[in-house]
Amino acid sequence: MYASFITVASALVASVAAETYATWPATGFTESCSPGGCIGHFNINAPAGYVQGAPAFDVRCNPIYIQRGWLKCDPTGDETAGSEVNAMWVEASTREQIKISVAHIWYQGEARYNASGIQEFASGETTFDIPVTQLTAVL
Repeated sequence: MYASFITVASALVASVAAETYATWPATGFTESCSPGGCIGHFNINAPAGYVQGAPAFDVRCNPIYIQRGWLKCDPTGDETAGSEVNAMWVEASTREQIKISVAHIWYQGEARYNASGIQEFASGETTFDIPVTQLTAVL
């Protein structure tokens, strides 16, 4: 228990400093809106080991703006057991911007890891990078 707390506390302190652990490239972003809200679509991937022990992922995400919650992304290839990617479209600083948050969650034995980041970009852009600025572990 004590080691678990130290690991989580260390990870949280590191995330406050806004260190960038990795960068995930996102491509093919499109958006469509209706009176009920907007939905985005994009592909995002990372190689195995982008941070120590992380499995690779290659997914298609479809976050919904009005929903404001995490949605699981769909694998576009082989999916690693115990690993998933989620995305969320959150309110940006201006109406002309889009702000996307992505989280990669995976398990190694009993330990749960979460790498995540957020990026704001101009509406109409089709590519962007998500800087991984938060890395937590619960052992």
